[in-house]
Amino acid sequence: ETVRPYKKAELGNRIRVIWSGAEYRGRGRETVWDGCASLSGNTFETITPINMYNLEKTVTQLDPRQLEWKAVTTGGFGGFDCGLSDHRAGTLTIETAQVNCTVPVSEIGFQDTRFDAGGLERHLRLVRLPDKNPHHKLSLERKIFLNSSGDNPLYVCLCQEDGHLAWSSPIYLFN
Repeated sequence: ETVRPYKKAELGNRIRVIWSGAEYRGRGRETVWDGCASLSGNTFETITPINMYNLEKTVTQLDPRQLEWKAVTTGGFGGFDCGLSDHRAGTLTIETAQVNCTVPVSEIGFQDTRFDAGGLERHLRLVRLPDKNPHHKLSLERKIFLNSSGDNPLYVCLCQEDGHLAWSSPIYLFN
């Protein structure tokens, strides 16, 4: 389940592009996500990398309508946020070895648009974000159905806007 602290009405001109996953478990599991993105009928105003710490793996803006990048994942994720000049106009085309897609910008919304690419949880996701995210906390309640016997370990994973993850230790519930 993905829970976001903002509402659909807060969405702005910012689009998040995320690639993730691995080829398989063990050695040699790298997935190369080198690729490019282009806009028709719109322009990239800002680019912010997400989880791209290798100085040789970067996102480069070639001109107002074109980006290219070099990236690799081994089970984790990376990507970028791009601020567009208009949140309704044009189409976004992404080309990588794993996923090629063209999506109308107006159809990228609150819920992820996901393109599966085989392997282990390997996929590309597009989602719209607020231009600014002022939220620093989230509170929610869930009804948890427990197994009638044995432990019920629950985990919480929080993904911050900058891509950092915070995992809970298992929280054990039992009847």
